Amino acid sequence: MSLLEENADILAEMERDGSDLGPARSVDFSHVFPDQLSAEAFAAECERDGFKIDIVEIDRDEDPWDVTVSTDMQPSAVNITSWEERFDARAETYGGRSDGWGFFRV
Repeated sequence: MSLLEENADILAEMERDGSDLGPARSVDFSHVFPDQLSAEAFAAECERDGFKIDIVEIDRDEDPWDVTVSTDMQPSAVNITSWEERFDARAETYGGRSDGWGFFRV
């Protein structure tokens, strides 16, 4: 299953559960990193591009640094997949990886 298909399935399930996917809202893209330096470098680049950023260290053995990048959009499979792929490619340049996305349901 492609990432686009996976995201489409997730959104379809949300819609079946009663979420209104029409209004634009903040979508949060999570990324994990092995160290603080990598996480902060990724976050700084995203912040320079105008995205909202949150960095937190999580108590776990692997990839303990989480960076959430938030941007406003209408939550469609195409929009989410496009941004998820872009952020993942950027995270990989700093030794990180994408770890999913989410938003508050309306």
